[in-house]
Amino acid sequence: MKINRIITIIMILLQKDRISAKELSERLDVSLRTIYRDIQVIERAGIPIITYAGSQGGISILKDYKISKGLFTKDDVTVLLKGLNLLSSPILSDNEKYLTQEKIKSFLTQQELNDLGNELNQFAVDLSPWFLKQNNNNKIAIIKVALSQQLLLSFDYVKIKHDAISRLIEPYQLLFKEKEWYLQGYCLNRNDFRIFKLSKMSNVHKTDINFIKRSNPDMVSLFKRNMKKKVFKIKLLIDSSILERILDYCDEKDINPFDDNKYLVNFDLIEDDYSYGILMSFGHKCICLEPEHVRHQLIQRTEQLRRLYDEEEI
Repeated sequence: MKINRIITIIMILLQKDRISAKELSERLDVSLRTIYRDIQVIERAGIPIITYAGSQGGISILKDYKISKGLFTKDDVTVLLKGLNLLSSPILSDNEKYLTQEKIKSFLTQQELNDLGNELNQFAVDLSPWFLKQNNNNKIAIIKVALSQQLLLSFDYVKIKHDAISRLIEPYQLLFKEKEWYLQGYCLNRNDFRIFKLSKMSNVHKTDINFIKRSNPDMVSLFKRNMKKKVFKIKLLIDSSILERILDYCDEKDINPFDDNKYLVNFDLIEDDYSYGILMSFGHKCICLEPEHVRHQLIQRTEQLRRLYDEEEI
């Protein structure tokens, strides 16, 4: 956006004594003509710009012109830069990330930036999967526009044991939670707030219809309340060879040694195909001790799987 670019130029000029128009155009990936137009806009805004001709020339802001940099301390700026450096997400484009970083960097001296360089590269967060998986970036790009412009969103949604159902919603919030993206919206088909998993959404389109925002409940609190009603504890006896996998689903306090090669585990279960699929994925290395109805359900699902292989003709 033009306003972001202009602010970035101002911040760079505040940070440097002098910089050439060519370097600005390369850093911001725009033409020289665009840079000169932006400089004119900055001058018209009342900021005193000085240009220097020749091979050592460039652009600078009058030294006597003061803009307070006391809004952030060095520690504040370090935290902000670390946060941006950690985030690799489709929510923030590379260009948006770069422009914001340049603004924040203007609050530090060049020496402070040099000292911070190594520290910024010590941590990273990448929300993309290790292996090939459905790409949500296109969906998120459409949803971002619908969110910012308050446009109704249409899509098909797959529910367990059902075909895809067409939905029309008022979008309110995107949430990344436990390896998955979710969207909160007011569903006009159900006349209530709902939470949708992006991986189950297809044919996502923003409409040209605006909506007036409602007072929406906190998405995380709503999700937790709904899940809390469904979750209950079961007791598992597991082999030590799958302890590492169990730690993906349980806290250490829920796991206790039983003997040399076994552990007792208090496991949170929601009775659906997904949760039973997790339990069955442990194979013969995991036995459900209680409750009895979960044991019976696992036996029944195992028998169904065995019959399927017995009856299958290839």
